[in-house]
Amino acid sequence: MPNINELGAKIKAAREEKAFSQSEVVEKLMENGINMSRETLSKIENGNRSISAVELNVLCNILSIDINSLFDEEDDLVTLFRKRNFSESTIDEIEKLQDMIKIFVYQKKIYNGEFKPIKRKPLWEEC
Repeated sequence: MPNINELGAKIKAAREEKAFSQSEVVEKLMENGINMSRETLSKIENGNRSISAVELNVLCNILSIDINSLFDEEDDLVTLFRKRNFSESTIDEIEKLQDMIKIFVYQKKIYNGEFKPIKRKPLWEEC
């Protein structure tokens, strides 16, 4: 599980790989409904501020990276939020959001011909 510093470093590396400035990323975030200052993005990249699941999802879209690439194979958003002592109802909502993101990513890969099955519980176990 990446700690907040590792997660921020991965986000920064992805931004730099795309040759985006922090200001450019902040503008793109605002275009996608995320109100964030350049200073806040800097704090996230330096591990001085956590990032919400919604912010992370939009940021990954802007940087064209798979959200799962930011986490170790066995780690996920639910684990990240659980370790940060969020309420059980918040964790349930994050788990639903994470599942939706995985489905969207999976569908995009199918559409792009990059079929790779994702690890999911069978639908009958999710009910």
